Amino acid sequence: MKIWSIIKAEYLTNENATKNWLFVLMLVIMGLSIINMSHVADAKVKKIVRLNKEVKALRSEYVELKAKVIKEKMASEVIQRLKAKGFIISKEQPVKLKLKSEK
Repeated sequence: MKIWSIIKAEYLTNENATKNWLFVLMLVIMGLSIINMSHVADAKVKKIVRLNKEVKALRSEYVELKAKVIKEKMASEVIQRLKAKGFIISKEQPVKLKLKSEK
């Protein structure tokens, strides 16, 4: 008999039903908030994955550009580019000028 009254939802229709309705309402609100929080957590996980991929891509681009800059700064590369533009490379070392400091 007890199970049949639960199936018929008599606990929501008797005279003490207000307490039961509040309890059911609280359960529904808690369930909805749990569902919402799980969706928010899933969205954050997806954002973290996307940002990690972006970080890896930017890191590889940084390494690639850094290697390119190091190669471009090499003296042999600079000399080749200057020769291509028509500059003549001197065989003598440059002279360092020193200025007398005023006291």
